[in-house]
Amino acid sequence: MKLSLKDKLHFTKVSLRKNSGPLLIMLLFIVIGAFLIYLGLRTNTTFLWIFGIVFGGIPLLILIFTMPSSFLYYYEQAQTKKYGAYGTAKIIEKEEKDVSYFTRKNKIEQKTEEFQYFLTYTFEYNNTNYHNTFLVVGKNCFGTLTEGASIPIRFLRSNPKKSTVRRRKLAKELGLPLKDCQ
Repeated sequence: MKLSLKDKLHFTKVSLRKNSGPLLIMLLFIVIGAFLIYLGLRTNTTFLWIFGIVFGGIPLLILIFTMPSSFLYYYEQAQTKKYGAYGTAKIIEKEEKDVSYFTRKNKIEQKTEEFQYFLTYTFEYNNTNYHNTFLVVGKNCFGTLTEGASIPIRFLRSNPKKSTVRRRKLAKELGLPLKDCQ
């Protein structure tokens, strides 16, 4: 599908808006780091420019290595929202991962139980099967859904690999609050 310049700009704007908080915070650190480097070079203070490199360099590296995937994720979400087709998918696999961890306070070890719930679904479009996995936060939603159950999805006709679960509709169908299906 060929996108118009207007659509590309709109999707870019949506993605930038979703990432604006982390971008502004990292930009602030980078600007302060650049200022410290400048001060260090002007006053011949080695500590200042080294500290400025570290202070601005770490957020810059985070920005370079994490922002492209986050930007692309929200760009594709906006694209799917505008040009997505509605459909249903069947759950083919349920997986519960135990990500519990231990913390130590005053020589007392405490276990914090935490679980992640993954659901894999499949759907057919143009005689081709597509698979995707999504994470569910609430155990209620995970427990209610069974293998073979139908769930509402939205996907791009031009690239059906890009699909998302319509979580609001899913929660409504299951009679659960939206927060359980997020």
